[in-house]
Amino acid sequence: MDKYAKTVLTVIAVALVLIVAQNTITPAKARSEGCGVYITDPCYVKLVN
Repeated sequence: MDKYAKTVLTVIAVALVLIVAQNTITPAKARSEGCGVYITDPCYVKLVN
């Protein structure tokens, strides 16, 4: 592998590690205005066996 490919793969790896670290430090949260807030946006529940 040449130097350019190694550099690109290293940048991608560092970016992925930063994304994982960010989600570990500040976990994602659900929006408070999800489904069911407006009449045009109802909540649906599908039950499967």
